[in-house]
Amino acid sequence: MCYFLMYPPVGDHMHEHDDRKKQNIHRIKIIKGHLNAIEDMINNDAYCVDILNQSLAVQKALKGLDLQLMEGHLNHCVIEQAKKGDTKKVVEELLGIYKYKV
Repeated sequence: MCYFLMYPPVGDHMHEHDDRKKQNIHRIKIIKGHLNAIEDMINNDAYCVDILNQSLAVQKALKGLDLQLMEGHLNHCVIEQAKKGDTKKVVEELLGIYKYKV
């Protein structure tokens, strides 16, 4: 489990956590909207290029979400794990993500 979720932030970090969470949820809603649009376009036999453009928009939005999640993980979870001396876990997690992305 994420240290950022296990040990909720306090003070100034709480506001940052809430903002990041709202941004992530907002991105997910945008992605859902694009996916619904793609489904409608397919059902309505839309022009293939238009469907592909919507698909690319979803992929771009997912990459943005990935980046935001990774930034939060690096800035909070990884730092906390490193402070606790759990560097092996940090390396394994990051390598796992890297292998999945490649």
